Amino acid sequence: MLRLIVLVLAASLSVSCVSSKPETEGDSQDKLQALEAAYQRLLNISAKTSRPDSVLLLLTDDSRFWLENIERAALYEDAFLVDQRPFHEILVIVAYRLMLRENVLSEYPDYRMLRFALGEKGILRRAKDLKLGPFEIRNDRGSRGLKESPKVPIMIFRWDEMRWKFDLPESMQLLTKGLATIGVKKDWSSSKTAIYLLDKYYRNTFFNIDESLLNPIPSI
Repeated sequence: MLRLIVLVLAASLSVSCVSSKPETEGDSQDKLQALEAAYQRLLNISAKTSRPDSVLLLLTDDSRFWLENIERAALYEDAFLVDQRPFHEILVIVAYRLMLRENVLSEYPDYRMLRFALGEKGILRRAKDLKLGPFEIRNDRGSRGLKESPKVPIMIFRWDEMRWKFDLPESMQLLTKGLATIGVKKDWSSSKTAIYLLDKYYRNTFFNIDESLLNPIPSI
């Protein structure tokens, strides 16, 4: 019986080794081209008119769950709960609340957090303003860093279901890492830093950008 088990295990291992072919240079090049194409599709998303189901296919499962969670937080969490979150989430929440208060998002028919996150006024806006380096692939993880430091990733993709999918929360955290250090240097809380940055960016566009944005918008 023991001999039979050993033979079965050896046979299955042999089949496994034959079926899992090493990735060739051509495969790597195809994956790199697919990664570049996935990035361009993200940049070309129309926040107003894109079909949500087609956009969600470009995101990892974790990204979709994160979007649902962060939208609930933006709509309902009070200042105490928001303040417990990491900096990049606080920044998204207060920015989203500001856009809601100023009726900027009223032009979006549905899936407002998704459209906000990937549209012109959202998360990828910062990436578009940066000088980025080449794409890199390591196993099933694709990344892109700044031109001057390409080995330090700020945008992350995952290879899943034979396609590249954007890891939105991790990329958001990496994209805002430098901004978070402003508060660290000044010994500010993450919430105060987020409000400061929001006021700095939108002070000539909107009024009353202050701590009131840490609480839900009353009219929503």
